[in-house]
Amino acid sequence: MDKRVFVYWGIGMLMCCTTGYSQNSPSNLSIQQAVETATTNYPTIRAKMLAIDASERDAEAKKLNYTMPSVVFQAQTLFASSNQVRGTYFSNEGAAIPSSGTTNIDGFTSEPVFSSFTTILTSYKLATFGKKEADLRVANASIQQAKLDYEKEIYVHKSKVSDAYILSLVFQEATKIQQKNLERAQAFYQTIKANAIAGLRAGVDTSLAVADIAKAKILLIESQKLAEQQKVRLAELLGLPQNQYQLLDGKLDGNQPFALANNSSDNLSNHPILRFFEARVNASTLKINSIQKSYLPAIMARGAVWAKGSGIEDHLGADGNYVYNQSLSGLGFRAYNYMLGLTTVWNISDIFRIKKEATAQNSFRQVYQKEKDEATIKLQSEIVQSAIEYQKAKEIFEQIPLQLTSAKAAYAQAQSRYQAGLGTILEVTQSQMILNRAEIDEAVARNNVWRAVLHQYVSKGELNVFLNQFN
Repeated sequence: MDKRVFVYWGIGMLMCCTTGYSQNSPSNLSIQQAVETATTNYPTIRAKMLAIDASERDAEAKKLNYTMPSVVFQAQTLFASSNQVRGTYFSNEGAAIPSSGTTNIDGFTSEPVFSSFTTILTSYKLATFGKKEADLRVANASIQQAKLDYEKEIYVHKSKVSDAYILSLVFQEATKIQQKNLERAQAFYQTIKANAIAGLRAGVDTSLAVADIAKAKILLIESQKLAEQQKVRLAELLGLPQNQYQLLDGKLDGNQPFALANNSSDNLSNHPILRFFEARVNASTLKINSIQKSYLPAIMARGAVWAKGSGIEDHLGADGNYVYNQSLSGLGFRAYNYMLGLTTVWNISDIFRIKKEATAQNSFRQVYQKEKDEATIKLQSEIVQSAIEYQKAKEIFEQIPLQLTSAKAAYAQAQSRYQAGLGTILEVTQSQMILNRAEIDEAVARNNVWRAVLHQYVSKGELNVFLNQFN
């Protein structure tokens, strides 16, 4: 059997378990440092932080809409005619141009004059019948939703980084194992070569040993490729170039995860993912109330001052018509006024539109609730799956000592038999292949136990409990 088969098998087993979890740094990067670096650098997380700021600004704007009076200033200078007839008209949403002028006894004139008009209008909402409070609750709920979305994104990303980091460690260790395997093959080749030169062994043994070295080099190259690819993947999650960090040079303790497993609770109420979905449901419920409140009128306190100038004199001329002065003197103010009062506007027919909007928002709320229910089901399923993953990883790991001890003994015996002239080179290469597979299996099994424990904590919303073990 080609040695690559069992290496691919070991790494393949490891990769199958990854489905669903998907300034220079110091030379060594711990798992805690990796998580902290990722939460600082990753663009999506930074975008969520900006979304929080946007929600807070929006809430401030809505609050100012109710707490600060509206003050509007306008000024205009005109050069226009001023013919007028008595009668009223609708403003037609501002499309009708108001005019103020006189009626001459000899008809209309096209003679224009300069005029000016300036106003300052202020208004303040005295009573909104609950609309203000409803809008502010929606704004605060939007802030809370943005914050929980940020926390959810951090949690999910921390989970990915932690999983990728542990995977990187096993790929790094696999490379060292294959380097050790190559050194064994090279050392054995030197022994065979010396025996062949002395005439103690056939030349074919030397050729087989060379082929064995080539296979060992191929396995090393494959391991290096997988390790580099995983390092690039981790660098992507960290938001760093992959040459700016180095994993800690060591391997995870094979016994520690057994003390950590099954210590977390099954309560999902505080899971970051579910908290976000719950916030969306709550925000939608508050929006329904805000929409319903928008039907009610508002009582406004209003005040205004204005001044007006005109080139039309207040007195009549000798012909009985008003005197038109076309000079710029018409721009000066000649009349001043002020106004204070309470106003209200109630669009009664809005009730039909608002009912439709409230119904639509209620449908959105039901959508968010169903998405929360789906997320709950998935998390409950992940809890069960992670428990199975841990149990099977533990059972496999318990078999590893027997496999590794037996493989080492078989390799030592095969070498002794070969050196004594009782065995063949095929026995040695076969035992070396079995030993290499056992070493890879040991690294994979130990890593799988750690990842199974990680997945247990992730599925229960307690990733920080797991990470705190590395402080």
